[in-house]
Amino acid sequence: MKRFSGLTRAASAASAVTLLAAGCSGGASQSSSGFAPAAASRPSAATYRPMIDARGVMSQWPQGFVPNGLRRASLRTAPDAVKTGVAVAQFGGSSVLWFDNSNNKKNVPPSNCVPAQSTNGIRVDRHKNLWVPNGINDTVTEYAPNCGAALLTITDTTGEPADVGFDRSNTVYVMNINNHSGPPTVAAYSATGKFKRTLSDPTFNSLFGVNSDRLGNVYVSNLTTQNVGTVIEFPKGKMPGTVLSGINLGLPGVPAFDSKGNLIITDWEALTLDVYAPPYTGSPTTSPIEGSSIWCPLGPQENRVYCGDADNGSIDVFKYPGGKYLYSYTADLSPSELVTGVAPSPAWGYWK
Repeated sequence: MKRFSGLTRAASAASAVTLLAAGCSGGASQSSSGFAPAAASRPSAATYRPMIDARGVMSQWPQGFVPNGLRRASLRTAPDAVKTGVAVAQFGGSSVLWFDNSNNKKNVPPSNCVPAQSTNGIRVDRHKNLWVPNGINDTVTEYAPNCGAALLTITDTTGEPADVGFDRSNTVYVMNINNHSGPPTVAAYSATGKFKRTLSDPTFNSLFGVNSDRLGNVYVSNLTTQNVGTVIEFPKGKMPGTVLSGINLGLPGVPAFDSKGNLIITDWEALTLDVYAPPYTGSPTTSPIEGSSIWCPLGPQENRVYCGDADNGSIDVFKYPGGKYLYSYTADLSPSELVTGVAPSPAWGYWK
């Protein structure tokens, strides 16, 4: 993916928001059960642009295309008494928003948490620290719990960071788009920010998200040049990767995992939440989602999924397992600013 020239980064980001918002506004039509998919034809591979590009014009939405539509085991089952929250990134916003209660049925407005520019995916680690990629200056910053002070900033020298994940050994995986040279990659860093290695695969084209399972295997979602949504597994976070042959999606979201090792991922073209049982070779269990959602992580008690809905400017909450739609909240969220990353806190603890 080549960067656009002749535009300042700020102007490029503004263009991305404007054009992508136009796509979102036509992405769904109202129905009795929520938002129904809009009819659309598949574009050619050349029309795709990955994620929401701070320097380019589009995003994960193809041009001219409207989609249908970490302390340890104690965190694995957070008790009801533990206060929870949800951090939300909007690509067009200037800060991550913090909803002080993950059970926000009353639509209580959020507070401004930490700075964010051209931000896609965000993540909370096992220590409740929030990690925020900055698409303008190619950095990822770690912040102390409860919207605290900046602790560490990693400069992603390989490209534009758009998602971040961790494994059980505290390795930080920064997924970039618009790599400075060649296809996009995932860079692995130590917990202190020291570069360790690069993950790449011949199929990498448009990357969407990175995550790890409880065994420390790392998974990257990708849209190939043939317009097939795939997931590539890197055993223990090492090369080489293997394409999971049982997963074929229209537009893949970010992989997530539950305590049984089930892989949870959206197909935000088909507007479905798909759950694949290990070893991910069989057909998934699917349920509908409300709009184009790329980040749909599990909540801290593993009984809720929180989807960032860019079509409708909302956080859509679903029961897990089963995928039953429960409610949405929209306070201070806007489709025009593009709801992207979602990070419940405490994070779902897959680090046993």
